Amino acid sequence: MLSFVTDQSGTFLSIHADLAGITMLIDELEGLRELLLEDDCPHSHLFGAAMSSPQLTSTKFSDDTDEKNLVWHVKIYGWNEEWAVRHGLKPPST
Repeated sequence: MLSFVTDQSGTFLSIHADLAGITMLIDELEGLRELLLEDDCPHSHLFGAAMSSPQLTSTKFSDDTDEKNLVWHVKIYGWNEEWAVRHGLKPPST
């Protein structure tokens, strides 16, 4: 189980995960970390039920009014220093 759920505005995010979901997420992040250590700029995708091999589930609280929108596509970017500055995500180092 691994699901991302936002509130109506999209400014609040809940993550629901069991051991398998947390392990999968950690493995995904460790893979990105390894590429960043090589000064690469990787990205990764997690998909939900609409895809052939979904990683994301449709788990959310049924009685929580804050949890409205299931997220079916999560894109995780890894930015090295050069590309983070180039894309305006970080100020240039001085």
